Amino acid sequence: MPPLSDTLVLDLTQVIAGPTAGQILGDMGADVIKVEPLQGEHFRPHFGGAWVPSMNRNKRGLAVDLRTEGGREVLMRLVAKADVFMEAFVPGVIDKLGFGWDVVSKENPRLVYASISGYGQTGPYAPRAGYDPCIQAEVGLIEATGPLGGEMCRVGTAPIDYCTGSFCAAGIAFALLGRHKTGRGQRLDLSLFDVGMHLMSHWITNHGLTGENPVRMGTGNSLIFPLRVFPTKTLSVFVAGTNDAFWRIFCTALERQDWLADKRFATNAERVANRAMLEPMVEAHFLQHTAQELLDRLIPAGMPCSAAYKVSDVMQSAHAKARGSVLEIDYPGIGPVKSAGNPIKLSDAPVETRRKSPGIGEHTVEILREVGYGDAEIADLRDAKAIRTG
Repeated sequence: MPPLSDTLVLDLTQVIAGPTAGQILGDMGADVIKVEPLQGEHFRPHFGGAWVPSMNRNKRGLAVDLRTEGGREVLMRLVAKADVFMEAFVPGVIDKLGFGWDVVSKENPRLVYASISGYGQTGPYAPRAGYDPCIQAEVGLIEATGPLGGEMCRVGTAPIDYCTGSFCAAGIAFALLGRHKTGRGQRLDLSLFDVGMHLMSHWITNHGLTGENPVRMGTGNSLIFPLRVFPTKTLSVFVAGTNDAFWRIFCTALERQDWLADKRFATNAERVANRAMLEPMVEAHFLQHTAQELLDRLIPAGMPCSAAYKVSDVMQSAHAKARGSVLEIDYPGIGPVKSAGNPIKLSDAPVETRRKSPGIGEHTVEILREVGYGDAEIADLRDAKAIRTG
């Protein structure tokens, strides 16, 4: 049995972080209701309509207008029976809609209430809107990313958003475990800013020790060598020589006993200090070989490394297929939509796609019937434009 079966989640979030959390909970067996405005969430048009399908499997769809009395009544009936309530508005907006923590916790003291925002519910930046790239800039990630001596770059995905979603799902699970012990729900205050700071953890520690800020190093690292992408005759290869034991494996596998015997390279500190001398030597060696020739030596020896693939390459890899890393679901009017599989692998509860991502209001009638609405009442709500059915 999935670990979150019989858990009802109201997911009022949009874009990436919140939907990721809701999708994880849905994959773990929760009954997740995606609550949208009548026109749908504002990212639905992206990727030719494939955005929401890629982020919202294993959810049901409810479309309500929370600006109407009827729409608010629908949601409050659901609040009374829900286990989890998720929102991702700028702080204060959910209170104006009538569903702030103080209100809903009185209606349902067992409710776990998760708020996702750019900067959190407290602090001087709390009223600000925040998106992943903004937070990348705010926490120093953009300034630390880019080629040596070159322009700063944003990370080429949305790492803070996806990590925030993962932390949110974990926080909700912890709060549900706490409720099992105490009988009470609680509020989870999760911000992209806090998660971004967490992602910069080792740089924060380094600055505390040395006073230094990160130096842009491309794929490299100013604290460790070799740790970067090296071009070859074919694909580039990333090598992660994070300690002296890996340096010995690296040199032995490449039959470079001269590097291993050189006392100037014996420790990581010495390799970093003598980078200007050592790095061109490693670059020259890699350029003499193909990526496959190097990987055939390094991987069997136990060296952490990989060719630098494109997304299209890794999606077709034997390992991604074996791990179920890419899912494909066909949606009428859109076609096959590929998305990332759930990385959580439980031995007793394998993840299944029980539901496709819902259309706008696809399950509105079904959900309203479950909380006591009759067909005439549903028709009245539809006529009043308090709900949308699909």
